Amino acid sequence: MYRIISFNYKNSDVETRGKLSILVNYYNEFKKYGEVIIVVTCNRIELAIFSNVKNPFLAKIEHLTGIDANRAFIYEGIDAIRHIFKVLSSIDSMVVGETQITGQYKEAFMKAYEEGAVKKNLSRVMHHGFKSAKRIRNETNLSSNPVSVASIAVKKAKEVLGDLGGYSAVVVGAGDTSRIICKHLEKAGVNIILVNRTYENAASLKEEIENVNVDVHSIDKLPKFINNYRLLFTATSSKEPIIINNMIENKEFQRHWFDLAIPSDICNIKNENIDIFRVDDLKDISDENIKQREKELQKANKIIEEEIKSYLKFLRESEVTPIIKMFRTKAELISKDVINNAIKKHFIKKDDEKEVEKILHTAFKRFLHNPTITLKENADEPQIDVLLTSIKKLFKVDENLLDSNKCDYNFIVKKDNK
Repeated sequence: MYRIISFNYKNSDVETRGKLSILVNYYNEFKKYGEVIIVVTCNRIELAIFSNVKNPFLAKIEHLTGIDANRAFIYEGIDAIRHIFKVLSSIDSMVVGETQITGQYKEAFMKAYEEGAVKKNLSRVMHHGFKSAKRIRNETNLSSNPVSVASIAVKKAKEVLGDLGGYSAVVVGAGDTSRIICKHLEKAGVNIILVNRTYENAASLKEEIENVNVDVHSIDKLPKFINNYRLLFTATSSKEPIIINNMIENKEFQRHWFDLAIPSDICNIKNENIDIFRVDDLKDISDENIKQREKELQKANKIIEEEIKSYLKFLRESEVTPIIKMFRTKAELISKDVINNAIKKHFIKKDDEKEVEKILHTAFKRFLHNPTITLKENADEPQIDVLLTSIKKLFKVDENLLDSNKCDYNFIVKKDNK
């Protein structure tokens, strides 16, 4: 059964999600219970699962993190499929229409595949989920004028300070989120002090910014910069806070810091001249974003329901096709066996083998015609499960022989990156 265990901005605060982010390091602890993809973003930590059990996953989460797993949203069956499709299409994002989540889920999928935690069932649903997300991007305006948590952070800075032109901002990190921050700061005319542990990565990001000044510095300069500038944006993958109390100097001017990392980059600092905005503090702006996109959301939800129906049909057909193939293969094997015995016993001549084979194949083809049509016609009907179960018992079908619809990993990634 498909299952989702989701901790997100709706049910867990930033601190909780920070503690849960370590789960991505424990694939070996989870994959023994079934297929699993572990997704870690600034807004959500969730496990996409295909398994007959859920309690071991919940118990393991609590054991590894100390977090009460009962606070998670849990989806099963069709609801889990619907959740995956919505997340991949950014409908369930704090910022509806943001474009990062599909890429983040693809990276999580690749990681799970490399860890040996993904097999046919999650591969299939992810493939269809990416397809659904692509269709929504193409058929709705949900992602027009794309927004993200990073863009909302810059928008919030504009609300606080007004016109940002001429300001300088410290940006810590050189990943995807930092890249988006820098792009929006560039549009706002803000000069950038880019700080990162790896100088080369920051220097590479600098090359993408053309219209404002960008100075690149190593992380050891961070204490100096956080005390000299009003604006700070952090988005690193550090497991511990990179800005702590003993780095802070008292200043008369007001500083505005935006922490977009999970776990948090900035520890709990109490200073009346420092405003700290974390991911969840930007929710008010994202709620307004949802209102503005309501009509497009309705279109997107309709597409998702169509894609769910299509996926469920695919699952049923993926069982029907191997059964039909099994019929034909079995008929061919029986034909050859009967002909060989007939030749050995001199019932027919060796020279007549091909002609007799054609006759038998035609007879089997006619005999299998109605069963084949019936299976195909009923592939989308509830009774197909009863039919398939009966056929498997009657013909003593080996389930391993029917696994001909594995979703190829490289195909999925390459296809959806086009």
